[in-house]
Amino acid sequence: MQDNDPNSARKPSVRSGRRKLQGASNAIERRIVTALCYDLVDSTELFHRMDLEDYRELISAFQTAANKSIAAFSGVLRVEAGDGGLALFPIDLGPRDAASLAIRAGLHIVETCRHIGEAAGRADLQVRVGIATSVALVQGLKAQSWSHEPVVGVALALATRLESIAAPNTVFVSDETCRLAGRSHAFSFEGIWNLKGFEGPERAWRALGHKNDVDRFYAFGRLGSPFVGRTDELDALSTAWKSVLAGNGQTIIIEGDAGIGKSRLLHEFRRLTRAERSKSFFFQCVPGGFHSTLHPLVNGLTGMPETGGQSKLTASAVAGRFRRHGIREDDVIEVFAYLLGAEGRSESLASSNPKLIRERARHAISRALEALSESGPILLVVEDIHWIDPTSREFLIEAARIIPRLPLLLVATTRPGPTVEWPEDAYPSRLPLQPLDPDETRRAIGHNWPQHRQAEFSELVEVTERISGGVPLFIEQICQWVSDTKIADNVTMPETASSTHISAFEEILEVRLGQLGPIRDVARAGAVAGSRFTLPLLQKLLPDYGKKALANAADTLCDTGFVTRVRAGGSVTYGFRHTLIQETIYKLLLRRQSQALHRRLFDAVSEDAAIAPWIDVGSRAEHAERAGLKETAVELFIKAGQEAARRSALVEARHHLEHAISICDGLEMVDRVDRLRLAAATALGPVLTGAVGLNSPPARKLYEDGVEIANRLPLEEKSRWFPIYWGWWLTGSDFLTMHERAMEVQVMLAGVQDPEIRLQMKHCIWAIDFNLGRHRETQNAIREGLALYDTQRATEARTIYGGHDARVCGLGQLAHSLWMTGQTHESDRALQDMIRFVNEISHLPSKAHSLDVEAVEAFYRNDYKRLATVAAEMSEFSRQHEMQSLAGLSLLFGGWAEAHLGNLAGGYERFCKGFDLLAELGAVIDLPIYLSMQAAMLGLDGKVDRAIEVASQAILKARETGHAYWLAELYRVRAMLRARAGAMRNLVIEDLRVAAETAQMQGAIALQQKINQSIADLGLVVDR
Repeated sequence: MQDNDPNSARKPSVRSGRRKLQGASNAIERRIVTALCYDLVDSTELFHRMDLEDYRELISAFQTAANKSIAAFSGVLRVEAGDGGLALFPIDLGPRDAASLAIRAGLHIVETCRHIGEAAGRADLQVRVGIATSVALVQGLKAQSWSHEPVVGVALALATRLESIAAPNTVFVSDETCRLAGRSHAFSFEGIWNLKGFEGPERAWRALGHKNDVDRFYAFGRLGSPFVGRTDELDALSTAWKSVLAGNGQTIIIEGDAGIGKSRLLHEFRRLTRAERSKSFFFQCVPGGFHSTLHPLVNGLTGMPETGGQSKLTASAVAGRFRRHGIREDDVIEVFAYLLGAEGRSESLASSNPKLIRERARHAISRALEALSESGPILLVVEDIHWIDPTSREFLIEAARIIPRLPLLLVATTRPGPTVEWPEDAYPSRLPLQPLDPDETRRAIGHNWPQHRQAEFSELVEVTERISGGVPLFIEQICQWVSDTKIADNVTMPETASSTHISAFEEILEVRLGQLGPIRDVARAGAVAGSRFTLPLLQKLLPDYGKKALANAADTLCDTGFVTRVRAGGSVTYGFRHTLIQETIYKLLLRRQSQALHRRLFDAVSEDAAIAPWIDVGSRAEHAERAGLKETAVELFIKAGQEAARRSALVEARHHLEHAISICDGLEMVDRVDRLRLAAATALGPVLTGAVGLNSPPARKLYEDGVEIANRLPLEEKSRWFPIYWGWWLTGSDFLTMHERAMEVQVMLAGVQDPEIRLQMKHCIWAIDFNLGRHRETQNAIREGLALYDTQRATEARTIYGGHDARVCGLGQLAHSLWMTGQTHESDRALQDMIRFVNEISHLPSKAHSLDVEAVEAFYRNDYKRLATVAAEMSEFSRQHEMQSLAGLSLLFGGWAEAHLGNLAGGYERFCKGFDLLAELGAVIDLPIYLSMQAAMLGLDGKVDRAIEVASQAILKARETGHAYWLAELYRVRAMLRARAGAMRNLVIEDLRVAAETAQMQGAIALQQKINQSIADLGLVVDR
């Protein structure tokens, strides 16, 4: 109330309320009290401008309406004085409810005052309201009498002072009232004031209104102002939606700079289509999420009701959510639970080939989208795909391939730049967002401009247009800055803003943060935390702040538009309203500040992961690195890489592990760094061989570097790094090199007693010696190695060493070698043992390996019917489990069998398809054998000259690579072809001589018998 008001004598006296209570009775208690004070603006001038009777009627109508407003929200009018009054709200309801009711009453008083003024034709009828909460001494606590008994406390006086500084037709509240009602109402900060009668400065807040229920879109843009512009873009989305309603799915990419209004456009479109869609799904990519596998889906599922607010995602929770949306296939749910890393997931996929798992996942996506669409049109939104992780990106592309045949609209948003390379069969429509045009910009400024600063609008609108550049987020921030700035003289726009809107945005944001005082520390801590944070986490980051102060600060940041509240798992989580705000605040931090905060966050999460369950191992590693904990960061990046690899996220795994190695470059303490490098290399090796290729340059260099490091460590440690030596052997450029390395490793680790390492050394030897045609050594290595086989350790070893089970490999190789050396019955027995064992362990890659062994064995024996049966089994198994290399082998061997069973043309065509597929996949392991098969079929077709060329090529490749075990047969095949072509007799005899000598040297009795038969058929005499 104004001190010069003629009615001031009739108003309640105003005192600080800080003096001691005198004459208190025994019934006095301390209670939290909320008081409301209201007063008409410039009522004296209004009195002089109006007829006395009209004035009395107007004031009476206003007071009656004000009394009703107070009573409607459970308030009790304590004092009514002319054109104002003072009310209290019931202490028995609790402080939060009382504060909320008082604010609702105050806003209602403002609204009814406006209606009364309009009815009377008085635009100058305006009211101010002040509300405050404090501890007070209350006498007479009976429900019927408390509000009429003496109440002593700061609230009454503070409410009166807040009313006096409030802008016309606004409600100003105290800090405590704002804190109590923060969950129910929205506020804007109105500055710090020195109020009459109060010793220290007081903070004032303007109550904006009761909060709406919000969805995720509200978290990234204020929706209180009208939607401006974007007519063409909205029409484009609506056209796409009509196509979806007709059953033709669409994919659209909305592209635009940060703050341009992508989320707001989507929200408006979502609102327009609400009645026509059966379901809507929203996924949000976050900064730093590129290396966090499936993080949009994980974040979408974490915090859902099924998790019960737990820190870990469980397989049962995933299944519950999927089934609730109509996805009920167990195979689909199993794949997603595995890829999401959900606790309690099935481990049947754990030892599967990563490529196999990805193929299963792609089919799971198809079946999941089909199930979702059964209930009607679907809207699927993925925001900010410039931060998408590789696995999610791969699945997004797969979804785009499937969508055209479903009633589904996929909308993704992104900043400009090469984010996703879309293939032709999944190419989306693009919808670029440009800044608002000048007319739209001015309208947007007008909608966002603070009501209490209308006098400065015409003066500042032009410079606001220039600085904002038509970017909606910048417009909003500038207008909010103007609203926050209390004195007009302080509103000075940056003069350098024309050169870059981002720099102006940063400058304005920094000024706004500065106006918040100590609360900016909370904003900075939140920016370090990342995409979201909670009060318990803030307490760890800012230990000098009390819980109440942090809650107050978080509410302030919400009310001033920096952050928003998001419910997750039953608790309140805070997130920055726009990522650009978070990025800017983080960038403004000094290095020492950010390092200290990262260290506190890392320590907090390490002590209790549940305090921030969304921070995974990879994120913890990043916080450790930014905190300066380099060695710890390396260890965590290795762990993150291993976790990603287990989930078949090879790209993410490779990043984590290569980054771990790069950090080592800056570390001292050579011995310690060497071990860290080797740990990272041990985990990275299988990732590189799986993602890039077995003999790829990156994989070969990794293992060569790893062996160099391992060789300088003490002998007793070498067994620890055996996987490095295994990878070094496996990535040898040819069989001769691989043999040399295998021998070197065997000598180097001769003293190692670990049974698994000794088994795997034998595994190296038998795999190489067989290909070199060293059958005695092969059979000895297999028998010695399998004697060391341990079922329990084999589960892990299958993943580390070769991707298949050592016993399956050994028995299969033994069957081959025994047949070669003429021990047919023993070979049959080994083959049956392999088949029986592989069916017992149910390891898919090992089963694929065994089918390859069966096919090769039938091929050796010219058992075409058996080979046709095995090829059909291979084809079906590859179809069920999406194994492309096995599919190639099924075509290759099936074609060979078909060609020899009467359909030469069809068989050869089928063979060539398989050969081409294997070449495309880089899986032509036994190239000389495949070439010899091709040469034989060309010979059967009468294309003898071409057949001789292919056979010669096969011999050359075999000699170059040391692939010698089939060399005798290659020479025999070429000899027979040359004989058919009428070649010189000495060339045929020379080929047969070399074939016979090679077979004899290897002890390959089966091949010798075939050579002898060919010599007899040709009627030749071959000297040996």
